[in-house]
Amino acid sequence: MEAYNRRDAEEYVSYMHPKFTAYLYDTKQVLCSNIEEARKIYTKRFSENPNIYVTTLNRIINDNVVVDAQFIEGFDGGQTILATSIFELEDNLVKRASFVRRILNNLEELMF
Repeated sequence: MEAYNRRDAEEYVSYMHPKFTAYLYDTKQVLCSNIEEARKIYTKRFSENPNIYVTTLNRIINDNVVVDAQFIEGFDGGQTILATSIFELEDNLVKRASFVRRILNNLEELMF
């Protein structure tokens, strides 16, 4: 996530598998279906959101699957979101990512 927080799209994409895909978990909406689309999305996101910053709150690893609970500030238009990110690895690269995102209106919503 260091590359993400530096808004370095090239380095961030370098951790992705050539057949990378990403989608929203709830709706199955495809966010990108290949690494070139991912590069465009993250280059745009980082340039349009100069204050974007992710904090990993918790991580679970089970074989080739990594599940992160994340707090993201400055997301698309300055929103703060709580995200669950599910990363599936192949050859030590992220091949598929799915995201559950919830907008937080205040920090009290973070209390579990």
